[in-house]
Amino acid sequence: MRSFLLMLQFMTRYPIPVRIEFTAERFVKGMKWMPLVGLLAALPAAIVFAVTDAFLGREIGAIVAVILLITVTGGLHLDGIGDTADGLFCYRTRERMLEIMRDSSLGTNGVIAIVLAILLKYIFLQNIPATGAVLAVLAAPVLGRMALTWHSAVARYAREGRGIGEYVNRTGPVQAVTATLVSLGIVTGILFMGGVPPILLPWMVLVLHLPPILLAILFAAYVKKRLGGITGDTIGASIELAELLSFFVFLLLWKFLI
Repeated sequence: MRSFLLMLQFMTRYPIPVRIEFTAERFVKGMKWMPLVGLLAALPAAIVFAVTDAFLGREIGAIVAVILLITVTGGLHLDGIGDTADGLFCYRTRERMLEIMRDSSLGTNGVIAIVLAILLKYIFLQNIPATGAVLAVLAAPVLGRMALTWHSAVARYAREGRGIGEYVNRTGPVQAVTATLVSLGIVTGILFMGGVPPILLPWMVLVLHLPPILLAILFAAYVKKRLGGITGDTIGASIELAELLSFFVFLLLWKFLI
């Protein structure tokens, strides 16, 4: 339980009135709870979206949901995708890219990446048919946090020395597979309660999980080639990219299958 609360404190802005020491053991154990953290991060956005969509329209509902998803995390993952874009698209040496990613200031590439991430989420959510939109708001953050465990499991940290890297380097396939099993259970429950026909349920759960897993692994391979490994920023970027992909898959499923 303490490892779960640690991850909830680390990944969200929820006020958890418990002081928990940040240790490598708890960090690694907490990885399996990442999908549950994603669900709890999504709940306020899903509830407000459902109400706003019903009374004020889809456009207002979609933008409010996107804002709440950002608010609950404090923009942590958007910061990651912004810093990652600044570093990777500067086309400098490995050392210089890592320096740029660590810099607290945001460059042009970072601003573009953040704006596009927000805009694409809004567009996808606005166009998902009504029966699937709330489910997408609930499930996409679950799938995004599940994806980060794969991104962390298949590559080592790019920087040397003490810090988050010594925790991330202890994350492996066991944690990624366990997190995936948790995600499978959560997403199955979300779709079942959302009225997805039982005959389609297993296939839809599978289709929703494979793309973000593949994206996270391929993204890790790409940044390993460019940077020599992953960083905290690329982990945050993997969440944002996996969420975007999940919203897009929801759009395809509800447009052409449901």
